[in-house]
Amino acid sequence: MGISIKGITTKIANARFSYLFFSIILLFLVRPFLVDFAALRNVTNIFIWFILISCGWAVHDKRRHRLIFLGIITVAILTDLLDMFLPDAAIRLVPNIVGFIVFSYIVTVIFLYLIRQEEVTADMIMAAASEYILIGIMFSYIYFLIGAIYPGSFSFQGSQGDRLSFLYFSFVTLTTTGYGDILPVSVQARSFAILEQVTGQLFVAVLVARLVGLYTARKQS
Repeated sequence: MGISIKGITTKIANARFSYLFFSIILLFLVRPFLVDFAALRNVTNIFIWFILISCGWAVHDKRRHRLIFLGIITVAILTDLLDMFLPDAAIRLVPNIVGFIVFSYIVTVIFLYLIRQEEVTADMIMAAASEYILIGIMFSYIYFLIGAIYPGSFSFQGSQGDRLSFLYFSFVTLTTTGYGDILPVSVQARSFAILEQVTGQLFVAVLVARLVGLYTARKQS
């Protein structure tokens, strides 16, 4: 039993998407306990940066592609810094547009990676888990942009329309939990909320079917 557990942990540690998955988990486990530090007011952005950097190593296995993608990530981080030092409604749109584009690209690349796999591996499982959470992060940028372009699109109770609030709302929507403390009000907000709910459900259904199909095919062979 000890050998098998060690073998499993070794495979997970060596998986290409493991560092990405664990950096995402840190966003939810560590970030809440750092928000009260004045020096870390933008702690959510910092964790998003770590996730982006981890994506740079995970989504591409060729060094040239990694360097190009890391250059794109650098642009995303610089736009966040611009928003931090020059807070302005117009400037605030830029990092969120860039963030949405970058995370949309990441979600697409990982999805293509998943459908190309021919057997179930630790790397595939880590990629699938990361993909599900990255979909939630991607939609949080969409909601922020909707809230900025169409004021009053969301009804907030006890929270503000910042990135953290939309991140929370996105995962509540993705998992179809629906606490009701943040509500989509406008047609645009409701349409994308429906799209995210359907995306989350379809992703889980398709992923499970894919994993079962690959496992069955391997057993038969």
